[in-house]
Formats: sequence, structure tokens, C-alpha cells
Amino acid sequence: MKVALRHASAADLPWFFFMLAAVMLAYVVVVYFVIVLGLYRGREPHWHWLAAWAILVTLLMKLCVKTRGAGLPFVRNQLTSACRATIRACAEAHGASHAQRPAKLFAVGAALRRLEGNVMRAHRRSGTVAFLSPRRRELKAHAGQVVAKLREAEAALDHSPQAEALSEIAGLVATIAEQYVDGCIGALLPKPLLEGKKPVRDRELLRVAAAVALIAGGVVGLAFLGLPDVAMAAVGTAWSVLILMALFGSNWASHLPVFELFKPGP
Repeated sequence: MKVALRHASAADLPWFFFMLAAVMLAYVVVVYFVIVLGLYRGREPHWHWLAAWAILVTLLMKLCVKTRGAGLPFVRNQLTSACRATIRACAEAHGASHAQRPAKLFAVGAALRRLEGNVMRAHRRSGTVAFLSPRRRELKAHAGQVVAKLREAEAALDHSPQAEALSEIAGLVATIAEQYVDGCIGALLPKPLLEGKKPVRDRELLRVAAAVALIAGGVVGLAFLGLPDVAMAAVGTAWSVLILMALFGSNWASHLPVFELFKPGP
């Protein structure tokens, strides 16, 4: 587990550059076609524009390719990092004073929400399961059962001794981390613990699709208001952030690349 965390930490910076390059690449492509349709409608764009665009796109694509490979360990070990953060939150809540306990328990819940998302995406991020593999259905069902078990353990905080409930949560999370590091993404928790658990459905893709549709609709609607460019950018950004916060809660910042695609061009 420590090795996985070190790999994730070392790959943090390359993955950041990959995300930055990918967003810039998409932005440059969209802005170029907006400029072509807006300024060169009915006539060919100047070859200088085309040459600059081609060079920039080529450089960004090469940067994406190089940084993505180096940054993949960061993505693949996000579940391990989330497990560490959850265990730490449980330990802090266990040792907190009476006055600090509510805030620490709130932190445990927030850490579990992030962990749940990583559990549901573990089969996609592991790099061992093909996109159209029939294994994905069973792995998704198992991940849903694991999340259901975590929620059951979290619910015990409200009707059982909190020290025991926190210990149970930390034990489950430690098991998940160990199994994931060993490559057992289909056995993150023992089967006896998951018997009778109804799998929780992963609705993140639906929320991302809803965010894209709402942001796109808002940007198109703002275009008809005739606002100045500065006001257009400010209102568009505010609308996009509000949509992400409404759909993803405290985890909205991790989905910022969604609305970067809709930012107005220069």
C-alpha cells in the first residue's frame, strides 16, 4: 500500500500537466472553429492561422501522450489514496474531544463519499479490464455491494457506540485498500460481508451528461443576451460552477474540465 501511495504521489504532477494539456487542446480546437465560422465565413482562413493552429495542436497532442503515461499511476491509485484519507478521518474522529466530534464525524462522511466514487470507478481505473469486457458487469455489481456495505457501517454511527462504528469503517477501508493493491478488484471485501446487499448504482456518468447539457444550454442562452465579453465570461463561469456544485457537491472541483470546454473564446 505504501508503494502504491508513493507511485501515486510521484505521478501527481505529470497527471496535472496531462489534464492541463488536454483541456487546452480541446479549447484550442473549439476556439479555432468558432473563429473560422465567425470571421472567415464564406472565405478561406489565412494560412498563418491554419499553420499556427496545426503546430499548437501537434505540440499539445505530444504533451498529452507523454504526460498521460507518466501520470496513470496517479489515477490508478486514487482508491488507495481515498482509503488512506478515510482511515485518517476515522482516527481523528475517534480521538476527538466532545466539542470537535461533530466536525470530525462530518469529515468522515465526506471522506466516505469520495471513497465511494473511487470504489465505483476502480474497475475502470485499474487498467486490467478492457472497455467492452463482460467482466465489467460483475465488477460493477461487486463495487455497488461494497458501497452498500460502507453505507451500512456509516449508518451505525447514529445508533451504535461511535468508537466501534469508526473501528469497523476503518477496518473495512483497510481491507479494500489491501485487496485493491493486490489486484483483487472483484473481491474488495469478503463475500460473506456482502451477502444480501443490494448494489448501489453508479450515476456519475448521468450527472456528467446532465452537467454538459445544462452548461451548454446556459452558454447558448447567454449568447442571445448580447452581453459584453467580460460579462459573458464571468456569468458563464459562475453558471458552470453552480451547475457542478449542484450535481457533484463538495467534489465539484474534480469536474472542472467539463465547463472549461464551454468557456467563451478570446
